[in-house]
Amino acid sequence: MTSKRLNFNQIVDSLLDDDAEFPISYILSLSDILPVDLASLKKSWSLISPARKALLMENVEVFHETQITSNFEEVATLALDDINSAARISGLRLFWDYENSQMIMKFINMLESDQDIGVRAQAAITLGKYMFLAETEAIDTKYKALIDEVLIKVLRSNEDQLVRQKALEAIGYSSHPEVKEFIHFAYNSGNYNWISSALQAIGRSADENYASLVLPMLAHPDNRIQKEAIFAAGELEIKSVKNMLLKMVLELEQDEILWIEAVSALSKIGGDGVNEVFERLLESASTDEEEDFLIDAIENLNLTNDMSLGFDLMGFREPIEDSLKEISLEDDDFDIDDYGKSWIEELEDNLDSSLEDDFEEDDDEEEEDY
Repeated sequence: MTSKRLNFNQIVDSLLDDDAEFPISYILSLSDILPVDLASLKKSWSLISPARKALLMENVEVFHETQITSNFEEVATLALDDINSAARISGLRLFWDYENSQMIMKFINMLESDQDIGVRAQAAITLGKYMFLAETEAIDTKYKALIDEVLIKVLRSNEDQLVRQKALEAIGYSSHPEVKEFIHFAYNSGNYNWISSALQAIGRSADENYASLVLPMLAHPDNRIQKEAIFAAGELEIKSVKNMLLKMVLELEQDEILWIEAVSALSKIGGDGVNEVFERLLESASTDEEEDFLIDAIENLNLTNDMSLGFDLMGFREPIEDSLKEISLEDDDFDIDDYGKSWIEELEDNLDSSLEDDFEEDDDEEEEDY
Protein backbone atom coordinates (compact mmCIF):
# COMPACT_ATOMS: atom_id res chain seq x y z
CA MET A 1 0.00 0.00 0.00
CA THR A 2 2.86 2.38 0.76
CA SER A 3 4.33 2.00 -2.71
CA LYS A 4 0.88 2.62 -4.22
CA ARG A 5 0.52 5.87 -2.22
CA LEU A 6 3.98 6.98 -3.21
CA ASN A 7 3.16 6.25 -6.83
CA PHE A 8 -0.07 8.25 -6.68
CA ASN A 9 1.74 11.16 -5.06
CA GLN A 10 4.00 11.12 -8.11
CA ILE A 11 0.92 11.26 -10.32
CA VAL A 12 -0.42 14.32 -8.49
CA ASP A 13 2.98 16.00 -8.65
CA SER A 14 3.08 15.36 -12.38
CA LEU A 15 -0.37 16.89 -12.85
CA LEU A 16 0.73 20.01 -11.00
CA ASP A 17 3.71 20.45 -13.33
CA ASP A 18 2.62 21.46 -16.84
CA ASP A 19 5.98 20.39 -18.27
CA ALA A 20 6.13 16.98 -16.60
CA GLU A 21 5.52 13.76 -18.49
CA PHE A 22 2.25 11.96 -17.87
CA PRO A 23 2.65 8.37 -19.11
CA ILE A 24 -0.15 5.93 -19.81
CA SER A 25 0.57 4.12 -16.55
CA TYR A 26 -0.47 7.29 -14.70
CA ILE A 27 -3.77 7.43 -16.60
CA LEU A 28 -4.35 3.78 -15.78
CA SER A 29 -3.99 4.61 -12.08
CA LEU A 30 -7.00 6.93 -12.39
CA SER A 31 -9.21 4.02 -13.47
CA ASP A 32 -11.10 2.42 -10.56
CA ILE A 33 -9.30 4.92 -8.37
CA LEU A 34 -9.00 4.05 -4.67
CA PRO A 35 -10.93 6.30 -2.24
CA VAL A 36 -7.74 7.50 -0.55
CA ASP A 37 -6.23 8.41 -3.93
CA LEU A 38 -9.42 10.12 -5.03
CA ALA A 39 -9.31 12.24 -1.87
CA SER A 40 -5.74 13.24 -2.73
CA LEU A 41 -6.73 14.11 -6.30
CA LYS A 42 -9.70 16.20 -5.13
CA LYS A 43 -7.47 18.11 -2.73
CA SER A 44 -5.09 19.09 -5.52
CA TRP A 45 -7.61 19.41 -8.37
CA SER A 46 -8.09 23.18 -8.13
CA LEU A 47 -4.31 23.68 -8.23
CA ILE A 48 -3.93 21.94 -11.60
CA SER A 49 -3.82 24.41 -14.48
CA PRO A 50 -6.91 24.55 -16.73
CA ALA A 51 -4.89 23.54 -19.79
CA ARG A 52 -3.38 20.59 -17.94
CA LYS A 53 -6.81 19.37 -16.78
CA ALA A 54 -8.27 19.70 -20.27
CA LEU A 55 -5.39 17.66 -21.69
CA LEU A 56 -5.73 15.11 -18.90
CA MET A 57 -9.44 14.59 -19.57
CA GLU A 58 -8.83 14.35 -23.31
CA ASN A 59 -6.23 11.62 -22.73
CA VAL A 60 -8.54 9.83 -20.30
CA GLU A 61 -11.24 9.74 -23.00
CA VAL A 62 -8.81 8.37 -25.58
CA PHE A 63 -7.55 5.72 -23.17
CA HIS A 64 -11.12 4.74 -22.24
CA GLU A 65 -12.02 4.27 -25.90
CA THR A 66 -9.20 1.76 -26.31
CA GLN A 67 -9.67 0.09 -22.92
CA ILE A 68 -13.42 -0.31 -22.55
CA THR A 69 -13.08 -2.11 -19.23
CA SER A 70 -11.52 0.97 -17.64
CA ASN A 71 -13.65 2.96 -15.20
CA PHE A 72 -13.06 6.70 -14.88
CA GLU A 73 -16.45 7.54 -13.37
CA GLU A 74 -14.97 9.18 -10.26
CA VAL A 75 -12.63 11.35 -12.33
CA ALA A 76 -15.49 12.23 -14.70
CA THR A 77 -17.64 13.27 -11.74
CA LEU A 78 -14.83 15.49 -10.49
CA ALA A 79 -14.54 17.12 -13.92
CA LEU A 80 -18.25 18.01 -14.06
CA ASP A 81 -17.72 20.86 -11.58
CA ASP A 82 -14.49 22.12 -13.08
CA ILE A 83 -14.18 25.78 -14.04
CA ASN A 84 -12.89 24.72 -17.46
CA SER A 85 -15.73 23.98 -19.89
CA ALA A 86 -13.56 21.55 -21.85
CA ALA A 87 -13.10 19.44 -18.72
CA ARG A 88 -16.85 19.53 -18.02
CA ILE A 89 -17.61 18.38 -21.57
CA SER A 90 -15.13 15.51 -21.26
CA GLY A 91 -16.72 14.46 -17.99
CA LEU A 92 -20.16 14.42 -19.61
CA ARG A 93 -18.91 12.42 -22.58
CA LEU A 94 -17.42 9.79 -20.27
CA PHE A 95 -20.80 9.33 -18.59
CA TRP A 96 -22.19 8.02 -21.87
CA ASP A 97 -20.59 4.70 -20.89
CA TYR A 98 -21.88 4.58 -17.32
CA GLU A 99 -25.31 3.83 -15.88
CA ASN A 100 -25.44 5.98 -12.76
CA SER A 101 -29.02 7.25 -12.52
CA GLN A 102 -28.06 9.30 -9.46
CA MET A 103 -26.28 11.70 -11.84
CA ILE A 104 -29.37 12.47 -13.93
CA MET A 105 -30.34 15.58 -11.93
CA LYS A 106 -26.76 16.82 -12.29
CA PHE A 107 -26.97 16.46 -16.06
CA ILE A 108 -30.35 18.23 -16.09
CA ASN A 109 -28.95 21.11 -14.05
CA MET A 110 -26.02 21.42 -16.45
CA LEU A 111 -28.39 21.42 -19.45
CA GLU A 112 -30.56 24.12 -17.92
CA SER A 113 -27.98 26.30 -16.19
CA ASP A 114 -24.43 25.91 -17.49
CA GLN A 115 -23.05 29.10 -19.03
CA ASP A 116 -21.28 27.27 -21.88
CA ILE A 117 -23.26 26.28 -24.98
CA GLY A 118 -21.00 23.29 -25.62
CA VAL A 119 -21.58 21.97 -22.10
CA ARG A 120 -25.36 22.37 -22.42
CA ALA A 121 -25.31 20.56 -25.77
CA GLN A 122 -23.24 17.71 -24.35
CA ALA A 123 -25.54 17.47 -21.32
CA ALA A 124 -28.46 16.94 -23.71
CA ILE A 125 -26.49 14.23 -25.54
CA THR A 126 -25.67 12.45 -22.28
CA LEU A 127 -29.29 12.61 -21.15
CA GLY A 128 -30.13 10.76 -24.36
CA LYS A 129 -28.18 7.76 -23.11
CA TYR A 130 -30.12 7.79 -19.85
CA MET A 131 -33.39 8.10 -21.76
CA PHE A 132 -32.41 4.93 -23.60
CA LEU A 133 -31.58 3.21 -20.30
CA ALA A 134 -34.97 4.19 -18.87
CA GLU A 135 -36.86 3.12 -22.00
CA THR A 136 -35.14 -0.28 -21.92
CA GLU A 137 -35.67 -0.57 -18.15
CA ALA A 138 -31.93 -0.75 -17.48
CA ILE A 139 -32.61 1.95 -14.89
CA ASP A 140 -35.83 2.89 -13.09
CA THR A 141 -38.49 3.85 -15.67
CA LYS A 142 -39.54 6.77 -13.47
CA TYR A 143 -36.71 8.74 -15.07
CA LYS A 144 -38.43 8.67 -18.48
CA ALA A 145 -40.96 11.33 -17.53
CA LEU A 146 -38.29 13.47 -15.89
CA ILE A 147 -35.97 13.44 -18.92
CA ASP A 148 -38.88 13.84 -21.36
CA GLU A 149 -40.02 16.94 -19.50
CA VAL A 150 -36.68 18.70 -19.59
CA LEU A 151 -35.89 17.83 -23.23
CA ILE A 152 -39.33 18.94 -24.44
CA LYS A 153 -38.92 22.13 -22.44
CA VAL A 154 -35.61 22.81 -24.20
CA LEU A 155 -37.10 22.06 -27.64
CA ARG A 156 -39.90 24.55 -27.03
CA SER A 157 -37.57 27.24 -25.72
CA ASN A 158 -35.47 29.91 -27.43
CA GLU A 159 -32.32 28.04 -26.37
CA ASP A 160 -29.36 28.02 -28.76
CA GLN A 161 -30.08 26.02 -31.91
CA LEU A 162 -27.25 23.53 -31.31
CA VAL A 163 -28.56 22.68 -27.84
CA ARG A 164 -32.08 22.17 -29.15
CA GLN A 165 -30.80 19.96 -31.96
CA LYS A 166 -28.98 17.75 -29.47
CA ALA A 167 -32.13 17.65 -27.34
CA LEU A 168 -34.06 16.38 -30.38
CA GLU A 169 -31.46 13.68 -31.01
CA ALA A 170 -31.62 12.68 -27.34
CA ILE A 171 -35.40 12.46 -27.23
CA GLY A 172 -35.35 10.19 -30.26
CA TYR A 173 -35.00 7.31 -27.78
CA SER A 174 -38.24 8.32 -26.08
CA SER A 175 -41.67 6.78 -26.63
CA HIS A 176 -43.35 10.08 -25.70
CA PRO A 177 -46.18 10.82 -28.18
CA GLU A 178 -44.94 14.35 -28.93
CA VAL A 179 -41.60 13.13 -30.27
CA LYS A 180 -43.02 12.40 -33.74
CA GLU A 181 -44.19 15.99 -34.07
CA PHE A 182 -40.75 17.34 -33.22
CA ILE A 183 -39.08 14.95 -35.66
CA HIS A 184 -41.40 15.78 -38.56
CA PHE A 185 -41.12 19.51 -37.95
CA ALA A 186 -37.30 19.36 -37.96
CA TYR A 187 -37.24 17.04 -40.97
CA ASN A 188 -39.38 19.44 -43.00
CA SER A 189 -37.61 22.60 -41.80
CA GLY A 190 -35.33 22.89 -44.83
CA ASN A 191 -32.36 23.41 -42.50
CA TYR A 192 -29.61 20.85 -43.05
CA ASN A 193 -28.61 20.79 -39.39
CA TRP A 194 -32.17 20.14 -38.25
CA ILE A 195 -32.70 17.47 -40.91
CA SER A 196 -29.52 15.75 -39.72
CA SER A 197 -30.74 15.79 -36.11
CA ALA A 198 -34.17 14.51 -37.18
CA LEU A 199 -32.55 11.53 -38.91
CA GLN A 200 -30.42 10.85 -35.84
CA ALA A 201 -33.59 10.81 -33.75
CA ILE A 202 -35.31 8.55 -36.30
CA GLY A 203 -32.44 6.09 -36.09
CA ARG A 204 -32.87 5.94 -32.34
CA SER A 205 -36.65 5.56 -32.46
CA ALA A 206 -36.85 1.85 -33.39
CA ASP A 207 -39.91 2.86 -35.42
CA GLU A 208 -39.86 1.37 -38.92
CA ASN A 209 -42.73 3.67 -39.95
CA TYR A 210 -40.09 6.36 -40.51
CA ALA A 211 -38.59 4.41 -43.44
CA SER A 212 -40.26 6.66 -46.03
CA LEU A 213 -38.44 9.65 -44.53
CA VAL A 214 -35.06 7.91 -44.54
CA LEU A 215 -34.97 6.65 -48.14
CA PRO A 216 -34.87 9.99 -50.04
CA MET A 217 -32.16 11.33 -47.74
CA LEU A 218 -29.75 8.60 -48.86
CA ALA A 219 -29.18 10.73 -51.98
CA HIS A 220 -29.03 14.10 -50.25
CA PRO A 221 -26.13 16.32 -51.45
CA ASP A 222 -24.97 17.03 -47.89
CA ASN A 223 -22.67 14.31 -46.52
CA ARG A 224 -23.86 14.85 -42.95
CA ILE A 225 -27.43 14.09 -43.94
CA GLN A 226 -26.37 11.08 -46.01
CA LYS A 227 -24.44 9.77 -43.02
CA GLU A 228 -27.42 10.12 -40.68
CA ALA A 229 -29.75 8.57 -43.26
CA ILE A 230 -27.44 5.55 -43.55
CA PHE A 231 -27.27 5.34 -39.75
CA ALA A 232 -31.07 5.44 -39.53
CA ALA A 233 -31.45 2.82 -42.26
CA GLY A 234 -29.15 0.49 -40.33
CA GLU A 235 -30.77 1.08 -36.96
CA LEU A 236 -34.24 0.53 -38.41
CA GLU A 237 -32.95 -2.46 -40.44
CA ILE A 238 -34.57 -1.22 -43.65
CA LYS A 239 -34.08 -4.21 -45.94
CA SER A 240 -34.86 -2.33 -49.17
CA VAL A 241 -31.66 -0.26 -48.96
CA LYS A 242 -29.33 -3.28 -48.79
CA ASN A 243 -28.35 -3.14 -52.47
CA MET A 244 -27.80 0.62 -52.35
CA LEU A 245 -25.42 0.21 -49.43
CA LEU A 246 -23.63 -2.71 -51.05
CA LYS A 247 -22.93 -0.49 -54.02
CA MET A 248 -21.67 2.20 -51.70
CA VAL A 249 -19.17 0.06 -49.83
CA LEU A 250 -17.79 -1.13 -53.17
CA GLU A 251 -17.06 2.46 -54.17
CA LEU A 252 -13.47 2.69 -52.99
CA GLU A 253 -13.25 6.40 -53.77
CA GLN A 254 -16.27 7.13 -51.61
CA ASP A 255 -16.04 9.28 -48.50
CA GLU A 256 -14.48 7.19 -45.71
CA ILE A 257 -16.98 8.31 -43.08
CA LEU A 258 -19.91 7.32 -45.29
CA TRP A 259 -18.18 4.03 -46.12
CA ILE A 260 -17.78 3.18 -42.44
CA GLU A 261 -21.41 4.07 -41.75
CA ALA A 262 -22.57 1.95 -44.69
CA VAL A 263 -20.60 -1.10 -43.53
CA SER A 264 -22.02 -0.68 -40.02
CA ALA A 265 -25.56 -0.37 -41.38
CA LEU A 266 -25.19 -3.46 -43.54
CA SER A 267 -23.95 -5.47 -40.57
CA LYS A 268 -27.28 -4.67 -38.88
CA ILE A 269 -29.48 -5.18 -41.95
CA GLY A 270 -27.90 -8.45 -43.06
CA GLY A 271 -29.25 -10.58 -45.88
CA ASP A 272 -27.89 -12.48 -48.86
CA GLY A 273 -24.63 -11.29 -50.36
CA VAL A 274 -23.51 -9.02 -47.52
CA ASN A 275 -21.10 -11.49 -45.96
CA GLU A 276 -19.48 -12.22 -49.34
CA VAL A 277 -18.89 -8.50 -49.95
CA PHE A 278 -17.48 -8.05 -46.45
CA GLU A 279 -15.10 -10.97 -46.98
CA ARG A 280 -13.88 -9.49 -50.25
CA LEU A 281 -13.39 -6.10 -48.63
CA LEU A 282 -11.44 -7.78 -45.83
CA GLU A 283 -9.14 -9.42 -48.36
CA SER A 284 -8.36 -6.02 -49.88
CA ALA A 285 -8.05 -4.10 -46.57
CA SER A 286 -4.99 -1.85 -46.59
CA THR A 287 -4.57 -1.17 -42.85
CA ASP A 288 -4.83 -3.07 -39.57
CA GLU A 289 -7.55 -0.68 -38.44
CA GLU A 290 -9.62 -1.43 -41.54
CA GLU A 291 -9.15 -5.16 -41.00
CA ASP A 292 -10.26 -4.93 -37.36
CA PHE A 293 -13.29 -2.86 -38.31
CA LEU A 294 -14.38 -5.34 -40.99
CA ILE A 295 -13.82 -8.33 -38.69
CA ASP A 296 -16.09 -6.69 -36.10
CA ALA A 297 -18.64 -5.95 -38.82
CA ILE A 298 -18.62 -9.60 -39.97
CA GLU A 299 -19.13 -10.79 -36.38
CA ASN A 300 -22.09 -8.42 -35.97
CA LEU A 301 -23.46 -9.50 -39.35
CA ASN A 302 -23.35 -13.14 -38.28
CA LEU A 303 -25.45 -12.26 -35.22
CA THR A 304 -27.89 -10.34 -37.43
CA ASN A 305 -28.23 -13.18 -39.91
CA ASP A 306 -28.66 -15.74 -37.13
CA MET A 307 -31.50 -13.67 -35.67
CA SER A 308 -33.08 -13.32 -39.12
CA LEU A 309 -32.89 -17.10 -39.59
CA GLY A 310 -34.63 -17.53 -36.25
CA PHE A 311 -37.50 -15.33 -37.42
CA ASP A 312 -37.73 -17.34 -40.65
CA LEU A 313 -38.00 -20.58 -38.70
CA MET A 314 -40.87 -19.08 -36.71
CA GLY A 315 -42.75 -18.30 -39.92
CA PHE A 316 -41.76 -14.65 -40.42
CA ARG A 317 -40.41 -13.46 -43.76
CA GLU A 318 -38.60 -10.33 -44.85
CA PRO A 319 -40.50 -7.89 -47.06
CA ILE A 320 -39.72 -7.94 -50.77
CA GLU A 321 -36.88 -5.54 -51.55
CA ASP A 322 -37.13 -2.69 -54.04
CA SER A 323 -36.24 -3.74 -57.57
CA LEU A 324 -32.73 -2.34 -57.73
CA LYS A 325 -29.73 -3.73 -59.58
CA GLU A 326 -28.37 -6.89 -57.94
CA ILE A 327 -24.70 -7.70 -57.40
CA SER A 328 -23.63 -11.04 -58.86
CA LEU A 329 -21.30 -12.50 -56.28
CA GLU A 330 -21.13 -15.83 -58.12
CA ASP A 331 -19.29 -14.25 -61.04
CA ASP A 332 -15.65 -15.38 -61.08
CA ASP A 333 -14.71 -12.12 -62.80
CA PHE A 334 -16.22 -10.03 -59.98
CA ASP A 335 -13.67 -7.36 -59.04
CA ILE A 336 -14.18 -4.58 -56.50
CA ASP A 337 -11.89 -2.26 -58.47
CA ASP A 338 -13.98 -2.67 -61.62
CA TYR A 339 -17.37 -2.26 -60.03
CA GLY A 340 -19.76 -0.27 -62.14
CA LYS A 341 -22.08 2.66 -61.76
CA SER A 342 -22.00 4.77 -58.61
CA TRP A 343 -24.63 3.82 -56.03
CA ILE A 344 -25.55 7.49 -55.75
CA GLU A 345 -26.14 7.84 -59.49
CA GLU A 346 -28.30 4.75 -59.58
CA LEU A 347 -30.30 5.77 -56.54
CA GLU A 348 -30.87 9.28 -57.85
CA ASP A 349 -32.13 7.82 -61.14
CA ASN A 350 -34.87 6.06 -59.17
CA LEU A 351 -35.91 8.94 -56.95
CA ASP A 352 -38.92 11.09 -57.76
CA SER A 353 -37.74 14.17 -59.64
CA SER A 354 -39.96 16.31 -57.46
CA LEU A 355 -37.45 15.95 -54.65
CA GLU A 356 -34.73 17.79 -56.56
CA ASP A 357 -35.94 21.29 -55.69
CA ASP A 358 -35.73 20.46 -51.99
CA PHE A 359 -32.04 19.74 -52.24
CA GLU A 360 -30.88 22.78 -54.25
CA GLU A 361 -30.68 25.36 -51.47
CA ASP A 362 -27.23 26.06 -50.07
CA ASP A 363 -26.52 25.35 -46.44
CA ASP A 364 -25.60 29.02 -45.92
CA GLU A 365 -29.13 30.03 -46.87
CA GLU A 366 -30.73 27.60 -44.45
CA GLU A 367 -29.57 28.90 -41.09
CA GLU A 368 -33.02 30.17 -40.11
CA ASP A 369 -34.13 29.12 -36.68
CA TYR A 370 -36.09 25.93 -36.15
